[in-house]
Amino acid sequence: MPLTWDGIDEPFRRNDSAGLTALLLGATEQERLAFAAEVERRVRNGSGEWWARSFDPAGLFALAVIACVPTAARAATLLTRRGMREWPDISARHFLEIARARQLTWIGDLGVRLAQGLSARDAWRGDWRFAELLLLEGGTEPPVTEGVVRGWVDAVQTHSWSTPLADVLRGSPWLDLLLPSVFEIDGLGSELPSDDFGGEQMSFPVAIARLVTEGRLERQTILDATVDRLARGDRPGALRPFALLHEALAPTPAELARFAVAYSRLVGDAPSPVARIALAALRTLGQHDLVEIATVLDAGAGALTRKEKVLVRAGLTLLDETARRSPDRAGEIVETVAGAFDHPSLDIQESARMVTSRHLGHAPAEVVARLTAAMTAMTGVTQETGAGVAGETGVGGPAPASATGPPVPAVPVLPVSPVMPPSIGSAAELAEEVTALLADPSAVRWERILAALVALPPEGFGESLAPVLDRHTGVFGDRWGRLPFLGEVIRARLGHERGHVMRERLRATVRRSLTDISGGMDRSLVNTPSGILTLRVAEIAVQVAQAPVPVLLATPTEVTGSLDADVLVGRIARCEAAGVEPWQLDLQQAMLRVPRAVDAEVLARAEELTSPSGKLLAGWLRAGGMPDPVSIRFEQRSLDTDGRVVTRRVVANLESGRESGDRILLEDALVTLTRRSRPEYYVTTTYQSDVLMMVLPQHREAVAAWALTDIAALADQDGSDAALLPLLADAAGPIGPAVTLALAYGLAARHEADRVAAVDAFLGFAAGTEPFAAALGADLGDLGSDGTIKLARVAPALRDAHQAGAAATVWEVLAAALPRLLPAAPRGLPDLLELATRAATAVGARAAVPGLPDVAARGGGTRLVREAKRLQAALTR
Repeated sequence: MPLTWDGIDEPFRRNDSAGLTALLLGATEQERLAFAAEVERRVRNGSGEWWARSFDPAGLFALAVIACVPTAARAATLLTRRGMREWPDISARHFLEIARARQLTWIGDLGVRLAQGLSARDAWRGDWRFAELLLLEGGTEPPVTEGVVRGWVDAVQTHSWSTPLADVLRGSPWLDLLLPSVFEIDGLGSELPSDDFGGEQMSFPVAIARLVTEGRLERQTILDATVDRLARGDRPGALRPFALLHEALAPTPAELARFAVAYSRLVGDAPSPVARIALAALRTLGQHDLVEIATVLDAGAGALTRKEKVLVRAGLTLLDETARRSPDRAGEIVETVAGAFDHPSLDIQESARMVTSRHLGHAPAEVVARLTAAMTAMTGVTQETGAGVAGETGVGGPAPASATGPPVPAVPVLPVSPVMPPSIGSAAELAEEVTALLADPSAVRWERILAALVALPPEGFGESLAPVLDRHTGVFGDRWGRLPFLGEVIRARLGHERGHVMRERLRATVRRSLTDISGGMDRSLVNTPSGILTLRVAEIAVQVAQAPVPVLLATPTEVTGSLDADVLVGRIARCEAAGVEPWQLDLQQAMLRVPRAVDAEVLARAEELTSPSGKLLAGWLRAGGMPDPVSIRFEQRSLDTDGRVVTRRVVANLESGRESGDRILLEDALVTLTRRSRPEYYVTTTYQSDVLMMVLPQHREAVAAWALTDIAALADQDGSDAALLPLLADAAGPIGPAVTLALAYGLAARHEADRVAAVDAFLGFAAGTEPFAAALGADLGDLGSDGTIKLARVAPALRDAHQAGAAATVWEVLAAALPRLLPAAPRGLPDLLELATRAATAVGARAAVPGLPDVAARGGGTRLVREAKRLQAALTR
């Protein structure tokens, strides 16, 4: 009998692939072809059957497709529709059973078409595996696309959990076709397992090197592809497997010589591991006289610009060895070496001077004169304290005369906090800002949009804002959150009827937020103070239509979040003139943004307000706002079974600083914080830095305490967002343990961009009037002495601050940190001592540092002792 939907409905209800396959194969080819139109209609329209809501029927529909459609093109069109892309759910055994029964000649073509549409972003889904089965069945090669290559890489990597990757690759029919693209696709290296993931069994470098050794892969081709990949560059993590492959291949000098120019370019530009490979290759080539001097000079110049001292030293060694072999080129070489005379490291400066002195006798007279003058002009610290050290390392000749060095600039004075941008003036401008908010949800943009939605007249709202909602239905959908609530504010201004679910959600949110003071705010709604913005948006969504006000009170007047008290008094006066009472969350947020000090004239105007909100504000201003919360340093520890400390993190708890007087509802939610006794490394609180800062712009210590867990993760985990730190420097309020701890963690952040943000904050604090340097130094000493933070990261950050003009503050920080660090001698301490020498020399410090004379008096030539001697000499000269 002909195929009908009712006839095959039962297997769909039971999600029965075998039963459906039997029914489909029980029909004739003509019956199946006649049923193709119904299958296509069902796939395109979806199904309203009850079972479609219980499970995804795409896998069953795929069996109907392969059983009924007449061509590969039509089958591919159906199988690549959005609702049909669940290919891993297809029973491949039954799919191929049907294809074989129909004796389809286009199954390989179907595989090509499906592979062509594979997404490069979704290789992990396993779609490639299904397409590959069809390609193998049809004896057809896949197209070489990024989606195919990434899918293949994911598949062979998965197989290598049980079988060595070399065996998986050797057995793959696509190895020769797809492997070259693995070297060509940017970013793909991040997905290739190396030795630190799954061991050698899963290591891509090990597997490829093994296949090269066996002769399965051609050595020159793989080596060419490897060097080309390194030369074209990528993120460090993406280059790691290829760097390891280069080492595993162990190129001979003759092989290295073909890439000498490429290695030279890599020295200055590539990530550190790749640059090290390039320098090692050039040294090998030099030892075998297989590299041009010009190539070495280019590489040496590039190495001397690196921040990594190990690479700078390797570059100096390369130039030194080259000068020994080619004294006739000494002039060019030492002029290149002179590029390190102003290196931030005093040790590097000394090494460069030693190399120059060693070969200067072979240089032309004009080069000798120029470089002798340059060495004479080097910093006094290098000359005075370097002479003895240089003698220990074998460099002859007296040190040049002492020089005072260049003047140290003063800490730049920070500009006054800029005012907020002008208010949004029309519905069309508002629509543009709402659209921009989706890509850049800055706190300033949020505040301007909310102010406009409350204050703008309704003209043009429908024409401008309704299309924004229509284009972004998913963003402004029926969910809990800041953007969905914003969508409800817009709908309220448009006069749209609110859905029952959202109406109840908003009411519950606002009702729970506006409980009386004795009940306090529901803390589940405020994970951090930044959650206040979401509650305010919900309040606006509820009130903007049923209790409109002429102006939003809390809109700040400065981008820091601060709100001028005179402006706030004027806004409440407008509400009184309009006969309306401000909304409570809006009022309380506005009060928290007002500075502590208020002019007597402004306070007198506030005393004239007559409404309950006006009287509340007047009392608030009279009392100087909310008392600063009490911030308490708190140490979290993880212990082993023997009670020994395994990990440590120092954070801060908060307690209310109010001893008496009325408190507003938000206080308990914002100034009460108790951390757990153990570090919570895998629990981070999501917040947006500028939104968080705008909630409490007058109480930066409280903001820092709330964010401290996430900021600590910058240093002891892989956190990466230090944007809050410069905002803390721009904010107001006393500096306590939370702020200095946050700055310490920021200076020790893993990622350079976060350390740059910390330096910006450091300079901001240094230009202010609140003392912080001694407390920051104590925190650095405490956290660095046991390795809680890495001093090797702190030193470059503080060096940048020193070079930016904060020498006096840097010295004060280091003078407080060193007494704690010297007895422990953690890794990175010599770098801090070197910086301390520079800072102390710049400011003319003569203070005694406890513990420093003992370290300086030790024997031996370790760098720790050398740097201690330098600092001691600078402090006592």
